[in-house]
Amino acid sequence: MIASRPSSYDQFGTDKRRTGDLWIPGLAWLLVLLACALSISPNVADPDLWGHVQYGRDIIAERAIPVFTKYSFTAENQRWINHENLSEIIMAWVADTLGPLGLVQGKLILGMLLVVAMVIYNHRQGIGMVPNAILALLVSSNLAFHWSIRPQLATFVCFAALLIVLQRSFAGWRDHWHLRLPSKWFDASKSTSANELGYDSRRLRLLWLVFPIFVVWTNSHGGFAAGLAILGLYLLMRAVEALSRRGSRGWGLTRRMVLMLCLAVLASLINPYSFQLHSWLVGSVGTPRPEILDWQNFQLFTIVGFKFWLMLGVAGFALLASKQKQDATQLMLMSVLLWQSLLHFRHVPFLALMIGFWVGPHLQAALQRFQVFAGELVLSLAVRRLVITGLTMACGIVAFCLVYRANDLRVERSEYPVAAMQFMHDHNIRGRMVVTFNWAQYAIAAFCVDEHLVQDGEGQLARSSISFDGRFRTAFPQTLIDAHFDFLYGDRPIPRYRDAKSGSIDPQRILEYGDPEIVLLARFGEYSQQNMQAFADRWVLLYQDEISQVWGTRQRFDQADSPDYIPVAQREIGNTKQIGSVTWPALPVNRNKLQKVQRIESSPETKPQEIDGAGPSHEHRL
Repeated sequence: MIASRPSSYDQFGTDKRRTGDLWIPGLAWLLVLLACALSISPNVADPDLWGHVQYGRDIIAERAIPVFTKYSFTAENQRWINHENLSEIIMAWVADTLGPLGLVQGKLILGMLLVVAMVIYNHRQGIGMVPNAILALLVSSNLAFHWSIRPQLATFVCFAALLIVLQRSFAGWRDHWHLRLPSKWFDASKSTSANELGYDSRRLRLLWLVFPIFVVWTNSHGGFAAGLAILGLYLLMRAVEALSRRGSRGWGLTRRMVLMLCLAVLASLINPYSFQLHSWLVGSVGTPRPEILDWQNFQLFTIVGFKFWLMLGVAGFALLASKQKQDATQLMLMSVLLWQSLLHFRHVPFLALMIGFWVGPHLQAALQRFQVFAGELVLSLAVRRLVITGLTMACGIVAFCLVYRANDLRVERSEYPVAAMQFMHDHNIRGRMVVTFNWAQYAIAAFCVDEHLVQDGEGQLARSSISFDGRFRTAFPQTLIDAHFDFLYGDRPIPRYRDAKSGSIDPQRILEYGDPEIVLLARFGEYSQQNMQAFADRWVLLYQDEISQVWGTRQRFDQADSPDYIPVAQREIGNTKQIGSVTWPALPVNRNKLQKVQRIESSPETKPQEIDGAGPSHEHRL
């Protein structure tokens, strides 16, 4: 039955006087953390992963930042502003040193360090386990969609570090409403002393840490621009509070905050492009990018969005039901991030981290106010053992699922053209390629990099180049971007931005831009397939399965006197279902070597061997 908790029992109904009294809370925390880890452990390859790793390898090999685009035949002299250099160097080093598992497990460890840091911080603020665990689960579940192996992880980690620095620097200011009417600002009788305001010069010295944070952030991901905006708004609000409470005596604090903001801006100039990075960002951010999934907002109305609304509901309940004083600065920042999250789903992690670090005291106060956990079940020894057994089993199940996920980096055959690329490799189909947007960087790794090239009939390396890839506006002009999506979607009413300078929609333009020879096409939409069929006088279908098509120019691949001619009998045209997955990088393998290894594997005296680490090490059957 429900009873008031005796002093000898903790909030889990565990008798503190008995040995083993930490088993239930310990196992409960372990289950929470394992659940958080499972939330942020999706192990499916991101479309840009191949490119990020390759660009990092290029920097390491050349010991220089590329000035112009690489691997493209349409923008060879186009200036490339890469705002992810440091992240890509790290990703390349991890991939080459620890392999695909290093990428998956590194991502998981990074996410758990962030979650654990938030849990420890809240615990030190006196937040109990229940509200702390609720926030940890909500934050990790809202990070899950965005927690893929991409440079944006650096943005989330740096933002969490910035929040911790701000929380520590203004520890005495938090959870108080410091704003007053402007007419009372310079009323000496109502002025607040520095101590009453919570001013502590030693804590404020921690703001100097914004310098190294923004040096790392700027060279890792373009999200540093959002960080500067958030830091500027935060310091502006704190400056207004200082002036509001201290009047003219608050100018000293205001100058200090302006200095710290200037310091962060100066730190952001320490990058290979200096202020050119900022000028490029201003133009890029000012131009919509609805073609990219996480810059849209329709995800708010899916199962993924349900987690977002649940988090908002809990945060709203905490802030409205709490009797603790509100912090005007925190409310302002969370309101701005809510507005941005509703516009662009990409900003949800910022809001989630703010809620995780800021809402804890209010959630605890709200739960206490409504006496949600005012009374606890006093458990008998038998029930305690049953609870411990249940928690142990739950931890084991979640841990098993987590280990299964963390032991592979999957490339799903139903999403990526694994079979089509193997066909292209087998028939030495190389050249200037138009590739569906999400597959272009996969194609770069498979056909444009020296290590994976094959020799043509004259003994030369047959190198491919692509028309357009996921580097988007960092490396390609808007006219080329528009031509690519004109080919894929035409004038269909889908979310996209198109510059008026690109003229009328012409689906054939991309097939003439730079004189491409090969098209690797996704069959997810019918429009581009219809386009290719309309140009059948120039193009011939060489391969087709359930998700992809490979087209080549008739002059090169359909003429019997051409050295690259592919006989009709060797073409593979069908609707073969693409089932299962292969391990990243899922590059095509040499068939002769594959057959040799398969013969070795079939021998009872030998164990399975890998194929130079190039191809799939195993498959997951659906």
